[in-house]
Amino acid sequence: MRLQKMTGIIIALMMCMSCNQFRESIHDTLYGSDTDSSYKDLPSGEDETSTTTSSSTSTHLSTSSSTTHTTVVEQRNGTTIIYNSTKTSGDNDFLGNAGKLVAAERALRELPAFAGKSIHLYRSIHFYEDGRINVTIQHPQNPEYIDEYNYSKGKWEEPKPVQMSVRDNISESLVSLDDISFASATAVYRNYNRKAEDVAGAKPLTHIYGIFRGNSITWYPQSINGSREKYFISFTPNGSLKDYYRE
Repeated sequence: MRLQKMTGIIIALMMCMSCNQFRESIHDTLYGSDTDSSYKDLPSGEDETSTTTSSSTSTHLSTSSSTTHTTVVEQRNGTTIIYNSTKTSGDNDFLGNAGKLVAAERALRELPAFAGKSIHLYRSIHFYEDGRINVTIQHPQNPEYIDEYNYSKGKWEEPKPVQMSVRDNISESLVSLDDISFASATAVYRNYNRKAEDVAGAKPLTHIYGIFRGNSITWYPQSINGSREKYFISFTPNGSLKDYYRE
């Protein structure tokens, strides 16, 4: 009788160990093991809400109780560009959030019309504080056509045809999306507002736009208007400060 009890206990222990190993195997498959070099704990008090990696762009978005930190690392034409932005709770800005702009760019690239095709932006692109983006793009199948794309409430709407003239030189106002980044608008936003803080009466940006000429982008606005002073300001294609002086 005692031998039967001991045998039953041993069998139960073996089954328990097997269940634990099974649960650990499932955990490691889903989340990675603690010894896996690709598995890293986040800093205390922070949650990783989104991490995406591709051959050209890596985005890390983390949040704490009061702030959201976004770091975007991009490789564009052999140059590494890093965008950092920090949002405090209650700050619903769109222009200052590099993560949101990168998400909008990624959603544009993933539209079925552009599957396996290059995207060429035409003439201008506009970013608004309320979360809208307006851009004109060369038709992916007919290079003589231009369509208007509007981004609102987190998604791209159906494109609208743009009436063109025979006098329009489309090729002069085209820029490949591979050569610019939507996140550059965040750099423009941050650099502009840093300077505007020191100009009495100047207002923060609510609208940023880029003009395409000679296959390059020029960012606007290029002036900061205060109550008593006016300053000229310009930016590099990636949004860094280029020139700044009083007019």
